[in-house]
Amino acid sequence: MENMEKFLQKHNVKPTPQRMVIAQFVVNSKSHPTADQIFQGVAEQLPVALSRATVYNTLNTLVQAGALKEVYLESGPARYDANINDHHHFIDVKTGKVFDIDADKVKALAPELGAGFKVHHYSVTFFGESKAAD
Repeated sequence: MENMEKFLQKHNVKPTPQRMVIAQFVVNSKSHPTADQIFQGVAEQLPVALSRATVYNTLNTLVQAGALKEVYLESGPARYDANINDHHHFIDVKTGKVFDIDADKVKALAPELGAGFKVHHYSVTFFGESKAAD
């Protein structure tokens, strides 16, 4: 938890017990969890009751501070990702597992749109089957 305290301080977020446990869960997760999955995963780790509102507020704080990314990989709730570097995603349609894909592996698409578009950011999500999911 000492590392998590430093992680939060680095992003100018006050390290409360709730924030540290929530951030630790997301940082250790490779599944890009939803807020509900985070709530279920951390609720029993705290000596005091944890509300869904606290989880949502903490996630919003961490996203605004740049400590986490909020990503939408498919229709449904937002997911949270501790990899804040530019990257894309691959979703295994059989298992639901999510894999990070380095941004440099995807051709820069923004210039292909032409002068009529000013792209600020983009994210690509691939759907298929992965041998890495086995």
